Amino acid sequence: MTMRTSGRTELEASAGHAESAITNSLEQVRDILCGAQLRELARRLSHTDAQVAAQAEELRIEARRRLDVLEAHVRREIEALSASIEAHRAAGVGALGNVARDSREGLELLEQRVQRLEDLVARTQRELRQQLLEQSNSFLDETRRTRSELSNLLERELAAMWTDSADAGAPDTPTREGAAESERYQKTERRSDEAA
Repeated sequence: MTMRTSGRTELEASAGHAESAITNSLEQVRDILCGAQLRELARRLSHTDAQVAAQAEELRIEARRRLDVLEAHVRREIEALSASIEAHRAAGVGALGNVARDSREGLELLEQRVQRLEDLVARTQRELRQQLLEQSNSFLDETRRTRSELSNLLERELAAMWTDSADAGAPDTPTREGAAESERYQKTERRSDEAA
């Protein structure tokens, strides 16, 4: 049994050596047949790797440069936009201040006009009251003068009637009635003057 085991081991060892020798010989054959091509291919791959790495580095540098340019452009645009917004805000504040000032001036002018109008109305009312008072006084004076004239005229007429009746020899009764009527009229006139 040990013999079989050792024989098997030897067989396996010799098979491994044989396989190794075959592999070595295959590699030698491959190297002979394709070695130059493989080396050329490896050289080309190495060269291509170097080119790809160089292009990748160029692309990275170009992308970084473009990103910097884009960032600078965006920064300038933001600054310009901020300046424009600030200018618009300042213009809006200025316009609002102008509108407020114009409104204040308009209100002041309106207040002045209202005050002048109130003064004019008050002056007109005073003048109208004065005119009414003057016309009332004038009317009262005219009324008194007319009453006085009428009273004098009535007294003259009554006196003429008394004289005519006395000349005609009429009894004293109408003369007393005329005197009483004249006295009543004078009392009424005095009361009217006092009321006025």
